[in-house]
Amino acid sequence: MLYTRLQNSLTNTAGISLRALLCVLMVSSTSSSVFAKGVAAGTEISNKAVVNYSINSTAQQPIESTPQGNSVAGLGNGQATQFKVDRKIDLLVTGNNNANVKPGDTQSSVTFSLVNEGNAPQEFSLSTNSSITGDDFNSSNCQTTITQVKDDSGTIVTGLTLPMTGNISLAADYQASITVKCDIPLHNNNQAILAGQKALVSLTATAVKNEDGSPVAQTTTVDIVNTVDTVFVDNAGSDDNKRDASHSARRSYIANSSSVIPTLSIKKTIASVQDPKGGNSAISGAVVTYKIMVNTSGNGVINNVIITDPTPSGLTYKKGSIYLNNMNFTDKVDNDKVQFDGSNNVSTINLGNITAGLQSEILLSYTIN
Repeated sequence: MLYTRLQNSLTNTAGISLRALLCVLMVSSTSSSVFAKGVAAGTEISNKAVVNYSINSTAQQPIESTPQGNSVAGLGNGQATQFKVDRKIDLLVTGNNNANVKPGDTQSSVTFSLVNEGNAPQEFSLSTNSSITGDDFNSSNCQTTITQVKDDSGTIVTGLTLPMTGNISLAADYQASITVKCDIPLHNNNQAILAGQKALVSLTATAVKNEDGSPVAQTTTVDIVNTVDTVFVDNAGSDDNKRDASHSARRSYIANSSSVIPTLSIKKTIASVQDPKGGNSAISGAVVTYKIMVNTSGNGVINNVIITDPTPSGLTYKKGSIYLNNMNFTDKVDNDKVQFDGSNNVSTINLGNITAGLQSEILLSYTIN
């Protein structure tokens, strides 16, 4: 195209024919970094072409280019062609390490890095997703912190208050180190977590603000040469699409041991019988003491454990006889764990939440009618 324009310009100059000899084409520029990687957004690129030529072996004055086309010979009669470098939105999130965990761990760490591969300072938001299909269980309560920032030469940036949470602003080619901490469940939907099973967590960074605080939005109109347009050029990550001003990567929490689903069993036996004669015969007037054992095993917590014990037919509840783990309680309906409802002759023992592996012993007594 440039060659064609030069030919047309020459044709319109004093009848010079297309047979004129085109000797040398040189390009001069006011910017020495036009072709450098990462030319900053808003940089004004200015250049013009100069044509030197001869007619019938006689050198002619050079002609400089203009955006409109120029046929006036002589240096200084041209005009530079200018444009501004557009804002490139590009970023890269990389997962650095996986983490070995055991079921029930809290705030276990995996790490990522974020690089601003664009050509202008950008503010990025950070978000996590731990509900990813294809893994064995899900982590939860994920927290994100920025622990380190390096400049474009790989030198750690000092003077920052770290670690920090929330959005992160990075200059072009700067890199942030990011830690994601998540809680590891004891079980997976009432199933044991087995050694070797894994949970995936994804970190997504999204460009949200430009250097001047304006929101990031891709220019949808035709490019205007003297305006700084915004162009999304990012590649697709593990959990985002290409050219969406976002990038993401995944890491894994890998269980290095297995959990055991908590189990509960209840056992009721006769602890003792004391008859009125001082013996242990189950006769009228004898006091029968029952022992109820609640046994648990496995890992985790068993919630809202409540035991109800209706008074057996032929027996009368002995007031104030309920013991829980060798501690005596009143029968009244109050804030303690034990009560006896005389209206329906039912004893209730509320154990609440039990950590698996603990046992509870209940004693309560009745008199044979």
